[in-house]
Amino acid sequence: MTPRWTCLVVVVVTALGSLAAAGQASGDWVSDIEVVGLNPFEVSFRFANQEERSLRNVTGTATLMDERGQPIERISVARFSAGPRASLTVHLGSRWEFQQLGVHLLEVALDVGGASLVSGFLRFEILPVRLPRVPEPEHAAPYVVYQEPVSWGLTRIQAPKAWEVSHGREDLVVAVIDSGIDWSVPQLAESLWVNAGEIAGNGIDDDRNGYVDDIHGWDFRDGDNDSSAGSTLHAHGTIVASIIAARPGELPIVGVAPGVQLMDVRFLDSSNSFRASDWGAFVEAIDYAVDNGASIINMSIYANGTPPRDFEQALQRAVARGVIIVGIAGNLGGDTVMFPGRYDSVLAVSATTEDDLLAGFSNQGSEVSLCAPGQSITSLSKGGRATTQSGTSFAAPHVTGVLALVLSVAPGLSAPEAVGIVERAAEDLGVGGKDAMYGYGLVDARAAVLAARR
Repeated sequence: MTPRWTCLVVVVVTALGSLAAAGQASGDWVSDIEVVGLNPFEVSFRFANQEERSLRNVTGTATLMDERGQPIERISVARFSAGPRASLTVHLGSRWEFQQLGVHLLEVALDVGGASLVSGFLRFEILPVRLPRVPEPEHAAPYVVYQEPVSWGLTRIQAPKAWEVSHGREDLVVAVIDSGIDWSVPQLAESLWVNAGEIAGNGIDDDRNGYVDDIHGWDFRDGDNDSSAGSTLHAHGTIVASIIAARPGELPIVGVAPGVQLMDVRFLDSSNSFRASDWGAFVEAIDYAVDNGASIINMSIYANGTPPRDFEQALQRAVARGVIIVGIAGNLGGDTVMFPGRYDSVLAVSATTEDDLLAGFSNQGSEVSLCAPGQSITSLSKGGRATTQSGTSFAAPHVTGVLALVLSVAPGLSAPEAVGIVERAAEDLGVGGKDAMYGYGLVDARAAVLAARR
């Protein structure tokens, strides 16, 4: 099923033309057509009665068309009346949702009685999600409407407000240790980290880091440089990466920090899991991310048992090198934070609902540092498809994205300083102060970025 999206951007425009049927007085009968919203599709327009008599039971239709004039949606105008020489604003809408990029036409046609018709037209263009600090894109129509990010989580953590300050620094690298990222997704391809020390495809370890042609990262599951090659890629890592740093594009989905780079470090298998025998590869994945310049590591992974000592030591090495590690509380709905989120070296994140409640699946515990939206989160999956998923796995990347914005605004901050800013800026939920369900509270991108900028 093709996903449908929301757009809350309001653009007030004047109709490009107004036609009156024979026998009607000249003038603008239908004007000031406004695209009020795209979820659902809503329109308003100004109707001016050009007659000296009252018009009763005016009816009509608003038709949304593509640029070639092919109808996409028709919306009936509820009957209304207008006094002599009076004007009024008419609102109409459907339950249909629309955010398809491109140029569109909108016609409002009304029957004013006596076999007379009047109409007004609007030509407008829908463009990808607007990032405030990016130059205005070129557009084909005189009036534009921007897609609005579809994920409720972005709005709840105030990410669009934070973008007014920064949407992420291009040289800041976030490592996603997960099931791998689908490089073919256009909205993620531009966000991928590029190893400047490697020459792609020459079969040589140019930067002598022990990994040949690791242009965007390394696949520790298959032992090669491409997550998409070899064993089947699970969608989990692509979804997580999208929440962190997807760029605006065809679908109205964008990451918390769409300006940063994503290092693809695959560890999980095709079923999105790992075995006890894989801890060594997990250690190597952490060391790889640290050695190759990651400032933050997102690990939306939990284990049912206690990790071996060398894994904990890998986390400690990362922290000693100034790397922030974001993990998850777990999805068993229990009172104990799962490993590796239980370690002091990991920032454990629990998941919340749209009502700011702890999600039923989310673990809790004294180790929880922050909470973030984690239920019914819409993001990009393999192949660039949209998907809506729930889990602490999808709460953590919200926190990772906010930390990336903070470090982008204030690159001189140490890891503890950046974490402290985000924790203090969080919106306190539940009982006052830090608690086992929400930690310091719901991550707040705007407040954190403003605090870091001071």
